[in-house]
Amino acid sequence: MNIVSIKEEDIPRAAEVLTTAFVNDPIFKFIFNDEAHYETAAPWLFSTWIRWSVMFGNAWMSDDGKAVIIMRSLEHSEMSLWSMIRAGMLPTPWKLGWRAFKRFYFEIVATLDKKHASIMGKQAHWYGWMVGATERGAGSGGPLINHCANIADEKGLPVFLETATPENLPLYAAKGFQVMDSTVISTECTIYFLVRQPRNAGLSNHQTLQKNESTIVHS
Repeated sequence: MNIVSIKEEDIPRAAEVLTTAFVNDPIFKFIFNDEAHYETAAPWLFSTWIRWSVMFGNAWMSDDGKAVIIMRSLEHSEMSLWSMIRAGMLPTPWKLGWRAFKRFYFEIVATLDKKHASIMGKQAHWYGWMVGATERGAGSGGPLINHCANIADEKGLPVFLETATPENLPLYAAKGFQVMDSTVISTECTIYFLVRQPRNAGLSNHQTLQKNESTIVHS
């Protein structure tokens, strides 16, 4: 299986993958509270997130079209209003409807942002936004996680992500992630916050120091 960068023309297909992957995810069940509403609004919502990642972060998919991962990069771990507008997110409240948008923005996003900030602080890192596969257990998601982890290792950066699916925790543990915290959103939705430290951090930090020293000498 090869891993390819998502391009503009791939966004609808990638959004379908995430829609299928997250149909039973506790976070999205909490947000939409209705499967029909999810099936109507989620493809549009995911397409804007993928477009943002293509424009400002990182987005990959398996060449068989069965798995997708989107990342917020070091340079754009936070989403500015202007970047969200450019990615087409402005109509989100109308597309989701007020009740779903209220749960999405004022409960889920507010909680995720608060936990993200408290765990990572100002430390440079990658934010693993979403990883999903159409066939659970088919092995498509693992290589994508490995791909991002390898790049993070090369940069000497930790990776932060969340999951509300407890069955995912052993998979992430096998990839080097540790649960740093959790929070209960509802009786059916507990979100876990995980961090993977770079495996060659010492070498990468030394290389970064050399690069910074070189920049200072030649400036």
